[in-house]
Amino acid sequence: MKTGQLIQLRPAAKVEDLSEQGLAAACATGDRAAQGLLFETHVDAVHRFIARMQGSDAASVDDLVQATFLAAFRSSGQFRGPRLQSWLFGIAANVMRTHVRKEIARRRLATTLSDQPEVEPAVPRDADVIKLREAIGALPPKLRAVLVLVDLEGTPGGEAAQALGVPEGTLWRRLSEARARLRSALGEPS
Repeated sequence: MKTGQLIQLRPAAKVEDLSEQGLAAACATGDRAAQGLLFETHVDAVHRFIARMQGSDAASVDDLVQATFLAAFRSSGQFRGPRLQSWLFGIAANVMRTHVRKEIARRRLATTLSDQPEVEPAVPRDADVIKLREAIGALPPKLRAVLVLVDLEGTPGGEAAQALGVPEGTLWRRLSEARARLRSALGEPS
C-alpha cells in the first residue's frame, strides 16, 4: 500500500439510513446533514402542534418552531426514544411554556408603561372554527397539550405521556377532562 492511500473497511453510513437513536446521536455531534434530516422529517408535525397549541400569528409560530429545533439540536444527546416526534413535541411544549411566561411578563410591562388598549386580532371567517379555537385556547395548558397531542396530532397515549413527562393514567384523565370542557364550551351535551 502506498502512503496517502486510505483503506475503507466499510462503506460510510448515510444519514438517511440511521435509526431515530442514531439520527439523534448524529445531531448531538453537530452533523449538519443529520440536523437537516431531523428538521425536514419533523418540521410539519411540530409546526402543526405549535400552531394548534399557540394559536397565535404565523410569525410567532415560525419562531417557536425554530426555537424548538434549536433546543432539540442542543439536547439531542439526551434522546432515549422511542420516537423522535414525541420527543420533539415535549421540547415544543417546554419552548411554548417559556414563551408564554415571557409574553405575560412583557405584556405586564407594556401595560404599566402604556394605557393604550390592545388591538384585537382579525376575526376569522368561520364562526364554528372561531368557537372551537377559543374553547381550546381557554383550556389550561396541561389539558390543551394533551388534547392537541392525542386528538389533533394522533400521538399514541404512551408516547404523549412520555413527551409531557406524566404517567399515562394522568394523561387519560387530563384528556377526558379536556374533552368534557370542550363539549361544555361548545354547548354540547356531556
